[in-house]
Amino acid sequence: MKEIGGYFGLELDCQYDNIGGAVALNCARNCLRYVVRAFGISDIYVPFYTCPVVWQSLQKEGCKLHFYHIDEKFLPVGEIPLDAYVLYTNYFGVCAKNVRVLSEKYKNLIVDNAQAFYMPKYGIASFNSIRKFFGVSDGALLYSDKKFEEHFDVDTSYQRFSHLIKRMDVDAGFGYGDFQLNDDALCDSSVSYMSHLTTVIFNSIDVLRAKQKRLDNFSFLHSKFSDSNELVLDLDVDDVPMVYPYLIRKDGLRKKLIDNKIFVAKYWGGVPESCQEGVFQKYILPLPLDQRYDEEDMKRMVEVICD
Repeated sequence: MKEIGGYFGLELDCQYDNIGGAVALNCARNCLRYVVRAFGISDIYVPFYTCPVVWQSLQKEGCKLHFYHIDEKFLPVGEIPLDAYVLYTNYFGVCAKNVRVLSEKYKNLIVDNAQAFYMPKYGIASFNSIRKFFGVSDGALLYSDKKFEEHFDVDTSYQRFSHLIKRMDVDAGFGYGDFQLNDDALCDSSVSYMSHLTTVIFNSIDVLRAKQKRLDNFSFLHSKFSDSNELVLDLDVDDVPMVYPYLIRKDGLRKKLIDNKIFVAKYWGGVPESCQEGVFQKYILPLPLDQRYDEEDMKRMVEVICD
């Protein structure tokens, strides 16, 4: 029964339908678990260079993992059976061309678009991560050729919301501990539908405006760094980057950026430096370029890096 009266909650306009025909779940790793169940997958080829929670999620579903490496263009290296289930990571949201090539080669391709929210569906299934692109605590959209006929609970996310409020009221450092706790909580979450709170916030976001800001900021950074970036970045029509992946073999830049309150992540731990992925892990600087920032912010980053 709908409640009437009482105190006010958050007032959000919820004017967009950003979910559309997707299956809205609580996080990207659980989208992958859903796909495994829907297709009955027992063996799967996965990238060595990806977030370890991907492997953990597959292992929770009893999958046997076969690892493959990638080259300097983020393409798989080595032989993979053409009829195998293959998971491919759309790295940094700049690998749309690779996705299309692989979808034509492997009939059972699954695309991890956690870093590529705007990427259309290719392969038998794909999924993204809303919280990597927008101010929500969780949530992911799954596009799959098969639906899994099982009842899932609707998640609740108010208990994972504090870092968002703290960052708005104070700063990122003040809420970072809460952010880590939220991350840990998602690791143990069961497959659930997206919470009402996340749904309302997400459907109040102008995702097309955010898309254009990302593309504008990418264009500015690329105009400054294309000559020194070891990665060849030629955006496809389907590419909308999560970050600007700047590969430069110069020690100390990451610390310099962080000291100047420009926070850059490191993707991902535990990779031997001797392989291509080790170079990516050590030297790629994922420069922020999202909708919170404008050209003046991009100029500040350029100045810090080039100083």
